[in-house]
Amino acid sequence: MTKNLFSRLNLDKTLLLLIFLSFVIFNISSYFHITKFKEVPSSSNEFPKLLSSPPEMNIWNKAYKFKNKDLKISNIQDYEYRHHFLPPKILGLAGKFFGIEFYENNKISFKGIYKFFLFQTIFFYLSVIFFYKKLKSINLNNKIIYVSICFLLFDPNINQYKYTIFGETIFFSILIFIFSFLIDLPKKKIPYIFLGILISICYLQRSVAMFLILVPIIALLLKFRSSSIPKIFNLLISFGIILIILGYLNFSRTNVFYVLPTQTVDNLYNYFLYKVEKKRHNFKSEIEAKEKLKKKKDEYAINNNLNLDKEVDRIKYYKWQRDAAIDILMQNKTITMIAALKSSLHSTLLNPTEILSKRIYGKNYYKSDLHQKTIKFRILYSLSVYIIIFFGFIYSVRKKLHFMHILLLVALYFFTISSWVGYTRYFVPTYLCLSLYFGSGVFYLNSFFKKTINNYLHV
Repeated sequence: MTKNLFSRLNLDKTLLLLIFLSFVIFNISSYFHITKFKEVPSSSNEFPKLLSSPPEMNIWNKAYKFKNKDLKISNIQDYEYRHHFLPPKILGLAGKFFGIEFYENNKISFKGIYKFFLFQTIFFYLSVIFFYKKLKSINLNNKIIYVSICFLLFDPNINQYKYTIFGETIFFSILIFIFSFLIDLPKKKIPYIFLGILISICYLQRSVAMFLILVPIIALLLKFRSSSIPKIFNLLISFGIILIILGYLNFSRTNVFYVLPTQTVDNLYNYFLYKVEKKRHNFKSEIEAKEKLKKKKDEYAINNNLNLDKEVDRIKYYKWQRDAAIDILMQNKTITMIAALKSSLHSTLLNPTEILSKRIYGKNYYKSDLHQKTIKFRILYSLSVYIIIFFGFIYSVRKKLHFMHILLLVALYFFTISSWVGYTRYFVPTYLCLSLYFGSGVFYLNSFFKKTINNYLHV
């Protein structure tokens, strides 16, 4: 029966073996992370290492509350839409189905957390299988396909998030499903309704995908030109309906219709502007620049009688920060561009052990000796991977594998919209988009060295 199922799915033994090996690694790593880092600290000011950051604790607490709510429309989004929409809700539903306790005797309990890790990993495998089948259907070289699949299944930069509740693994899975559409755009109109829904779900999972809809629109215009209009219409209708529902949920709570997380409104002020201010005013440290900016926004709240306990006033507060940041950045374009370039370059420095390191060292990881000592190795490692990807790009251009460049367009989108923050974690979606270039690069270099050796032996 199992054999018949695999034959119907057209899954060959090599793919099954790769998934099996990946699953073995997942189980070993899950066991290690859960047993090593599940201890709850005695101090309430410390995070348990399995939830080693404020964003993870935020997701955890919201998921706990969501689990214990009745599933009503009014309960779906009954708090400010500050961060990502879906992650706490998916984790909360997983808590209902898999028996995750979240808290036991007023202490964090990780009972059942493995089942959540397993759920998001299986979902990831399904996306990889779907992508594999799509690659086979367009007759790409088998060796490129298998190396690309290995990249997705084993690359530690991508797979380290399987042991977290961030929601990255689910986000990556949705992206891979989207890749499967983009590399072979359907000629029929109906599939684009589903693609619009898929992109909207991707956005709800990670707000960085807020304008990802632009990529398939550009791809459709380039491929189908005037006949792309009905396809784009279907794409926008389904995408728009989800946004309207999201906006309505926010409106019903605040009488303000908005669809972007409020963090995206003030993030320039809080996560980037201090870098420009430090340079502009010659502050001795970034802390000094941050303190100045905090004082300015606090003064704005006081002078305008804002009650920050009210979401409507907080939205005004966030919008002022956005406008103030844009005003300063536009008046200091050179400093802004240099700061953005530095942050963007920093984000490209791959960190395959970031999750593990942060769990060992906690919030002090980035100031630790380990972080400083490993930078040179990370630079060498990153350069090696990027060289392979570069040769893959050259190969794809020579062989006119244009569908790969659509994924490059996705990569450029994510890089443009998030790299200025400077976090290596935010670069991983861009990195994920380069999987086919990596597979092509390995194939190209392998063929080149084989040919060179054969020529040398026959001299």
